[in-house]
Amino acid sequence: MLYKYYASGGFDAETEGYRILDSLEIFQVDINKDLPFTYLIGTPSKTFVSGASTDCDNSCGEDYKNATAIFTPIKRENSERQDFRITNIIYQYKGFAERDGGFESFQFEDFKETRDSLWFYNLNEFEHGNRKHVDSLIFKKSNVTINQNESSNITKIVIENLIIDQPSNEIISNITYQLTPKTKLNSNRFSDYGIFKQVVN
Repeated sequence: MLYKYYASGGFDAETEGYRILDSLEIFQVDINKDLPFTYLIGTPSKTFVSGASTDCDNSCGEDYKNATAIFTPIKRENSERQDFRITNIIYQYKGFAERDGGFESFQFEDFKETRDSLWFYNLNEFEHGNRKHVDSLIFKKSNVTINQNESSNITKIVIENLIIDQPSNEIISNITYQLTPKTKLNSNRFSDYGIFKQVVN
């Protein structure tokens, strides 16, 4: 199974990533076992997972200002792990950063789920920048994480909405959305397919 994790050891010692684990395997923090990307691309299948990561490629730090932004992949790596085929599409750091669309926060009243998408309806925006008001949003399932309490009631849904053009693989935008339900909503109303749900100990 594919897991997404976040771990903190205090004193700013934080790490996060994706990991393929047997459902009976005990999780231990070991970045050498992480998958090589930071964002999912599409919904993984039982045998294939694709993701995106960045490489400085002379476009970080002091080089950032003078580098020419590249929005298409600079390389692609294929590998296999535990019967999964893995594709890591690597982008130039500056090109990826320049298409970052920031953060938006909403409350939602209702939702609909299909096998590959999520709709959210009757929205109230908390942080909406200069964008025009929207009543609904639709997202492809991919980088969707549901945070929940011990009663499995949702505290927030975080969606890293990375949009990549096909077939060029050009980065179009990358906006992080935070959605919270207006009323109590149990996470069991959402399926497990294409969605990460927080494990509460």
